[in-house]
Amino acid sequence: MAKIKAPNKDYTGVSAGVSFVKGEAETEDKWLIGWFENKGYEIDDSAEKEAEQKAKEEEERKREEDEAKEAKEDPKKATTTKASSK
Repeated sequence: MAKIKAPNKDYTGVSAGVSFVKGEAETEDKWLIGWFENKGYEIDDSAEKEAEQKAKEEEERKREEDEAKEAKEDPKKATTTKASSK
């Protein structure tokens, strides 16, 4: 979810279907985020980027766990897999 900050910090209303209160709004719609950015609104998507990074890290951790489990079950297969992925 990205936070959108209007150029007018006191703006309360609806723009492009997004509700603003005191110059701030939130949306997950990537097209709208781009639209607002092109219109000069400030975009804070750090929370969204952080969530994406955590998801990538979790995916990597699971992959490593799976490889370790596979190595335990069949050491010869795991060695072959690691060598071929480099």
